[in-house]
Amino acid sequence: MTDEINLDDVMTRRFDLDEQISILMGKHKLEVAPLMEEMKLCESFIKTELLKSGAQQWKSASTGHQTFWTTKDSVTVEDWDAVLAYIKANNAYELLNHAVSKTVAKEMIEAQTPPPGVKYVSFKDLAWRRGKV
Repeated sequence: MTDEINLDDVMTRRFDLDEQISILMGKHKLEVAPLMEEMKLCESFIKTELLKSGAQQWKSASTGHQTFWTTKDSVTVEDWDAVLAYIKANNAYELLNHAVSKTVAKEMIEAQTPPPGVKYVSFKDLAWRRGKV
């Protein structure tokens, strides 16, 4: 009798682990959900109280816990044509990120017209699909 490892056994074990992980993550999500909801209620209450009082911060005398207002920013493009026209007209290329479309770059490379300065790498990786048991 041999204790040799084979692809079939390892593949089966990989899918067993995937299933166990999915079950545990699902349970975890269910266990955490009520705590997350209660935390949102706490945050909402505190935010409302700070707004009512006009306070910029609050520190608990008994625990030293504190909260304060901070500014968060979000920028999204609502009219790409208008933004691009502005960028071109004002030479404001610093508004753009340094990235190109992977899909378009690949299409250009496949058509034998690679864009200059673009590195494209293709590699094989494993994908997983559970068989019917």
